[in-house]
Amino acid sequence: MRVLRVIFAGLCLVVPLQAAASTDARVTGREVSNAIVSALSDAGIEAKPTINANRLFRECSSDLQVEKAFGGWQTVRVYCPQENDWDIFVRTGHQKKKMKKNADVIEKQEKLEKSNNLDLMQRVIAIRPIKKGDFLTRNDLGLQTLSRASSGGYTDMDALVGRRIKRPVRAGLVVKDRHLYPDWMVQSKQLVSIVNNAGGIEVTMSGIALENGRFGDLIKVRNLTSDNILHGFVAGSKKISVGPKIN
Repeated sequence: MRVLRVIFAGLCLVVPLQAAASTDARVTGREVSNAIVSALSDAGIEAKPTINANRLFRECSSDLQVEKAFGGWQTVRVYCPQENDWDIFVRTGHQKKKMKKNADVIEKQEKLEKSNNLDLMQRVIAIRPIKKGDFLTRNDLGLQTLSRASSGGYTDMDALVGRRIKRPVRAGLVVKDRHLYPDWMVQSKQLVSIVNNAGGIEVTMSGIALENGRFGDLIKVRNLTSDNILHGFVAGSKKISVGPKIN
């Protein structure tokens, strides 16, 4: 019975020693933290890793390796390069420092931005394809900031609303005069009012325009009452004056 007790006692001693040896081989959170601090110190960065020093990880037969995670040092990947490898991601406590701009740098940047803005202006563009013969609406148009060096185009969308497209315009293109039919106030074969100012008396007659005309243009018009062909100045929309030239 004495021998059995000794053997039993021996077994009781062996088990705790093996468990202790197994525990001692495991990597602790403190070792992970130290590896991070050392790696970031080499990069000139002070670190305060967020990890429990008493946390245990699997054993590692090689030195722990530390590398950036997600493109920066705010988080790192700590890994064990062995056959049965493992890794862990840890926050380092490092914060990116914002560069302070001195007054000269700020002033130069503001001048550059101001200069760039002076070289830019908004122009009207088509925001969807427009077919030949279509009349423009605000739903067809938008504004885009472009260089002043680019020629032509309009800056006011309202100036184009109602204008008729002479050729197809693709989306994104600056709308220019060459895309539009002339903005006639009077169109050929259109019913117009003929106004004659003579001696302070204004007489209005109906007529048919025989030519297209913008404001102030001299065009031919047929008097529907007398059937005579007259020459008059475009005075407004569908209005012809056969008196003095319109200024």
